[in-house]
Amino acid sequence: MKIEHQQPPVRHDDAEWTPRPTLSGSEYVAREVYQEECERIWWGDWVCVGRTEEVASPGDYVVRDLAGESIFVTRNEDGELRGFYNVCSHRGTRFLDEPGGSTKKVLKCPYHAWTYDLSGRLVGTPNVKQDEHFDRARYPLHGFAVDSYAGFLFVNLAREPRPLMAALTDGAESITAFERFRMDELRVGVRIDYEVAANWKIVVENYNECLHCPVVHPELVKVVPLFRFGEVWDEETRDDGNWMVEGATSFTTSGRSELPKLPDLLPEDYSMYYGSYEFPNLMLNLHPDCAMYYIGFPKGPGHTTVVSEYLFRPETIADPDAFKPEPVVELWDLISRQDWEVCERAQTGVGSRAFTTGVFPRQDRFLYSFNEEYRHAMGRPLLG
Repeated sequence: MKIEHQQPPVRHDDAEWTPRPTLSGSEYVAREVYQEECERIWWGDWVCVGRTEEVASPGDYVVRDLAGESIFVTRNEDGELRGFYNVCSHRGTRFLDEPGGSTKKVLKCPYHAWTYDLSGRLVGTPNVKQDEHFDRARYPLHGFAVDSYAGFLFVNLAREPRPLMAALTDGAESITAFERFRMDELRVGVRIDYEVAANWKIVVENYNECLHCPVVHPELVKVVPLFRFGEVWDEETRDDGNWMVEGATSFTTSGRSELPKLPDLLPEDYSMYYGSYEFPNLMLNLHPDCAMYYIGFPKGPGHTTVVSEYLFRPETIADPDAFKPEPVVELWDLISRQDWEVCERAQTGVGSRAFTTGVFPRQDRFLYSFNEEYRHAMGRPLLG
């Protein structure tokens, strides 16, 4: 499915706000809605699946479960990214089981040993005789589009994918605003996986608002004072940044860490927290000394696997005297677990027969913008 560039998202920074409705309860719990999301969103446009460092060299590969479809991404001998369904063209056998690894020059089916090169071409067919007039060129692996930006790995299973950059700049905010952080040079130093019994949209909505922060995150509002008032931006600071508490230079409970600062940022960046959401599943957090992000992978209408990874300069990771990420990780892990608990409460509530739709006050305007983006992706009229 080809998705055209949508209308500018609703921010309502200055306009008088009229309360808007949330999505309906069925859109968080219904199996048929989830199946439509798979077709239109998870298999119909660009989705983040990890980092390019996971496939740094020819033959490296990562396997992902993308809304029930097993796929893998690798690099061919020319170093080009290639994406394939985890399915042999012979009789549909699953190829790879491990979440990641490296092969040499070919991929071999574990069932009948049909063999493909790293560009997906069928190069070996044991027990197929020459006199069968079998044309290997007609049976490559089933491929799809792969691209990258800022070190993030994106896949698009649509038959006619739009350019990645069109998707990355098609929202209320964009990770493209943060090239100065040189995220393509950063590397994963810590990873935590979470299993959240909530719909992926509830996870995204929770990330994009802070009305809950004073109640749910007392530790967070001490670090970012604006969050105490339920706001996620002040509509004045560059790139929708948020000032940390006076004197803080790191996203920790103390406002300090022993991590080296990221180089060549703007002066104000060293006192700032930035958050940026990329539809549908990348939630990015930028700090003076590192970055952290969530990637959400839906496992059904009521479950999301959330991968949380922390990025650092490679020289920081390599230096045991400098690589001390624990204060940042401990605060984010605490915030994450607090969030998942309330997300699961919300999932329980939207499944009630009493819940039809909720309401968005002005401080939830970014959530309403996300709902509009979701409606567009699902081919539904915007509410405006």
